[in-house]
Amino acid sequence: MDLVVGKTTRNFEIRLALEKVLKQLEVIDAKLSGMPQVQVQVSSRFLPTLNALTNLGCGTASQVSRVTGRSRAFESKNLNELYVIGLLEKEVQGRMKIFKNKGGQEVCA
Repeated sequence: MDLVVGKTTRNFEIRLALEKVLKQLEVIDAKLSGMPQVQVQVSSRFLPTLNALTNLGCGTASQVSRVTGRSRAFESKNLNELYVIGLLEKEVQGRMKIFKNKGGQEVCA
């Protein structure tokens, strides 16, 4: 009898925990759905650059090129083109140019 009561109590605790998680997910979903999102289609040659920058958070052409395995000059060109079309933000610190993704944008090939 105690085993059945113990299982019932444990199942109830699990159910309560799952309901709590579900409520938290609903709150997160409501917050995300209220955020502006833009879907942009770009050339597939930009995808490794964008993925590297997303993984880094922000970075220079040299940092991005180390991740992608492509030349710094090629990544510099890509980053500047992505900045010009409005997908990236650029911060200049002396001679260094640091790029980062603008928030709320989904990129697909």
